[in-house]
Amino acid sequence: MPAEIRMTSADISIVVTTFERPGHLRNCLRSLENQDFDARRCEVIVADDGSAGSETEACVAEFAQRWGGRTLFLTQAKAGFRLAMCRNKAAAVSQGPELIFLDGDCIVPPQFVRSMVEGLQPGVVLASDCYRLSEKATQSINGDRIDAWDVEKLICQNEVKRLSRKTFRARVYSLLSLPMRPRLTGCAFACRREDLLGINGFDENFVGWGFEDRDIQRRFLRNGIRTKTVLHRVKAIHLWHPFDPTFARNGEGTANRAYYEQSPVMPFCQHGMNQYLDGSVPYQTYDRPLSSRLAEPAALPVAQASSGTLITPPSNASALSVSLG
Repeated sequence: MPAEIRMTSADISIVVTTFERPGHLRNCLRSLENQDFDARRCEVIVADDGSAGSETEACVAEFAQRWGGRTLFLTQAKAGFRLAMCRNKAAAVSQGPELIFLDGDCIVPPQFVRSMVEGLQPGVVLASDCYRLSEKATQSINGDRIDAWDVEKLICQNEVKRLSRKTFRARVYSLLSLPMRPRLTGCAFACRREDLLGINGFDENFVGWGFEDRDIQRRFLRNGIRTKTVLHRVKAIHLWHPFDPTFARNGEGTANRAYYEQSPVMPFCQHGMNQYLDGSVPYQTYDRPLSSRLAEPAALPVAQASSGTLITPPSNASALSVSLG
């Protein structure tokens, strides 16, 4: 495994993955601005799967001007739906010992980060899930509604009932310590960075929709890391969009499902995050000196307007940043 050199200044790294949905990403990041958790303890890493144009990066730059913590943006060439690669690269450049993964088409309530942090412990991966908004309800989501957090009234009753039943089952599964239950859903979950390193992160042989989250849960379990639910404490809200072209219900007939069912159940995947630990991942960073953040009042701070600089870390350092004083 390549030697890893890191400089730590964040307690929690929030990884947000996105592709070609800047409007949804803007709403997702807006919900992170409203967390009741000290932003100075966090960094947000937006990992983009090859969006065209500059609008996605512009969303991140706008967010960084208001966000009180460290902000990073990384992207990659488009070559299929490579969610696992996005997450691996983001985890590799992360500074925090605790990782929260969130899909960029989800918004979260103000207690989301706090609930994840309070529940996370060694040997545990925390799993939430999401309500699914309709297309019409999604069109009414904006920054003001997110700031006021009155979006839950847009959730239809069938969704409320569906996730209530799932929450009940998940708590029962946790009490019974059943293997592979409750199910880890990739839209919103958290783990310790060292636990993720212990299984080499996400298996990049999964390209396209589905089964990469089931795979990582299985490999976590093989390494003694159990999944616990936080559905009784916090749920995300998924913003409507058309299905990905690679989507198939339950993964029927997909290459990802075939690979999952045929691959040996080994904790450590072959093509994972260790290939990025040498500091080779380029990223854009928007940062201010840690000392200036700590000098601010305890209330959630507002970042000064700033510009980012593209960083390609040298082989002997992975977590470099540009200060924006």
